[in-house]
Amino acid sequence: MPMLKTIAGHTSARGIRRYLTKKNRALAEDLINIDAPEGADAFDWAAVMDETRRAFGNDLPWRGRRVRTYKHYVVSPDPKDGISLESLRDLASSWAEEHFPDYEVAIVYHDDNEGGIPHAHVVVNNTNIETGRRLQDPDPKALAESLQAVAEGQGLTALRPPSAKGVAARAERRSSRRAPETHRSEYVRRAERELQDRGEYSWTADIRCRVRIARTVSRSEAEFRGILAAMGVTVSDNSPKAQRRDWIYAFADRPARRISGERMGLAYGRERVEPLLRSGGIRRLEDSGERAIAKIAKRAVEVGNLEELRSLSGAMALIELSRARCAADLDAFLERTGNADSPAASYIRSMGLLPAGRPAPRFSRPEDRESTGRNARHTESARAAEPAPQPTAEKQREGSER
Repeated sequence: MPMLKTIAGHTSARGIRRYLTKKNRALAEDLINIDAPEGADAFDWAAVMDETRRAFGNDLPWRGRRVRTYKHYVVSPDPKDGISLESLRDLASSWAEEHFPDYEVAIVYHDDNEGGIPHAHVVVNNTNIETGRRLQDPDPKALAESLQAVAEGQGLTALRPPSAKGVAARAERRSSRRAPETHRSEYVRRAERELQDRGEYSWTADIRCRVRIARTVSRSEAEFRGILAAMGVTVSDNSPKAQRRDWIYAFADRPARRISGERMGLAYGRERVEPLLRSGGIRRLEDSGERAIAKIAKRAVEVGNLEELRSLSGAMALIELSRARCAADLDAFLERTGNADSPAASYIRSMGLLPAGRPAPRFSRPEDRESTGRNARHTESARAAEPAPQPTAEKQREGSER
């Protein structure tokens, strides 16, 4: 079974980096939420961590207590497993991303112990880059148990509790598949909500907006991926060893900013979105309306207009909720709910996203729909699939998150 050792750091990260990289003993290095220049052989991730702490005032004592600047975890695999460096990197990175998704993490790999067994040093900075808050001590038992679970998923030796018996065993068999992190369709984490309440940028909320737009106007998985690519977001499968299938969304030019769909709510997870797209999508809008929305979104990303993206995303959420296919449907829904003056409704009207009257019935067969000019829309999506640059507004405000 892999062993987990925890060490608290109280100084600059330069010391731990110097220790981990001296005498060229580092076999490899993985960084999470730290952007290293491409091709950089010896990037100074310690300087980035130190600067982040200084920016948020987290390198100062707290209530008279000595500051803890970082946590250092040593992941040591069972020698009997004969683990490769590649498998160890997968193990350590998966575990770190699960527990520290909003922290700067550097993972350095050694094999300088007796027997030459590769092991990982995981250094976690003390500052949450979403909220600026200090890292609270995670439950050591939970961290260790999680490491065992990840190791077992990779086919490695793991220390597991005794098998359940009787009623407990039957319950385990009925729920052997891991439950989602949340059962809500929309799930906004506290860090994201606090940033929004303060009017500050949240990259998680930004990805959520783009995925919502793409989900509303796409009628196939290929189209969904293409529209997201045009908005600067990549879609990849999570680990095949994960207990739930999901998609990982990330900014194309900032791949460290990545989040699984279900962490934003079931409505963004693969198990909800994939069947929806396979059946032809939400299909609340006419072809011309969907094309117009895709164009607006792409243009907003290109010019860095995050406010436009948020407005468009809010409009898509209202159209989904109301199930409106025309302005009359939307007006009837707003009258019932008493939200006639909502910003999303005003945006839908001003942009003409819904036709005035109910459109003619849709064709039920895909081959019939081809004759309506649907192919032109696929051409539009393919042309738009070239990844767009990250919004200028985001880059200007990154400092507030670090």
